[in-house]
Amino acid sequence: MFKTKTLASILMMAIIIFAQVGTVLAAPAIQKTTPITGTIQSITTETNANGATTVLVTVLDDQGATQKVHLSMDTAVALGLVTLDSTTGLPVVDDTKVGQTVEIDPATVIPDQPVEEEPVHPIAAILASFFGLDGSVVNDYHEDGFGFGVIAQSLWISRNLNGDASLAGLILEAKKSGDYSAFTLPDGSAPTNWGQFKKAVSDKKNNLGVIVSGKADNESTDPSAQQEHGNGNNKGNGKGNGRNKP
Repeated sequence: MFKTKTLASILMMAIIIFAQVGTVLAAPAIQKTTPITGTIQSITTETNANGATTVLVTVLDDQGATQKVHLSMDTAVALGLVTLDSTTGLPVVDDTKVGQTVEIDPATVIPDQPVEEEPVHPIAAILASFFGLDGSVVNDYHEDGFGFGVIAQSLWISRNLNGDASLAGLILEAKKSGDYSAFTLPDGSAPTNWGQFKKAVSDKKNNLGVIVSGKADNESTDPSAQQEHGNGNNKGNGKGNGRNKP
């Protein structure tokens, strides 16, 4: 009986020891992170979207690669990159650290926040595509208070004057201020109002509707050709006159 109890105790201890060893073997190895090391190129303070002040450090590593990392104020102070003014408590960058080597624990780096693109209005996207612009540019015109009809007209005027839509922003500002002195009409004069400006360098087909409907001609208009040909009046006048009478 004694031998049986002893054998059972030994077996129980062996099971416990084996379980402990198995747990240790099964545990994942501790991950070691490689520190960010290199020469400091610049140190600047920034304010993030939450209003907190962070420190942006640009580091050039041994491979010639540049890394930009954001650090909390506490981490930057601990590394000696900034100090806090004793009176105001504001951070002061230690410029003497630039050019020196630094070692930064990756665990202390603040991850970059993804940049969210502002949604672009569908009409802004259509205009941008037609005139070869980024959608955000036209969207910004609209957010500045301009209607899409006026934006389309300014884009047409710009392209007819300059061959592209690069002057649209200046044209819209001129419409807002009423000062068109920066522009010259095909006849050499400066426009005095929006109606005159639009009439002199664009035609009735230069509008928003033809673009949205897909009926617009994507060729730039030559203002001088418009004036030379006029509005088509007097074409064909006198047809049939002078025919031989029997």
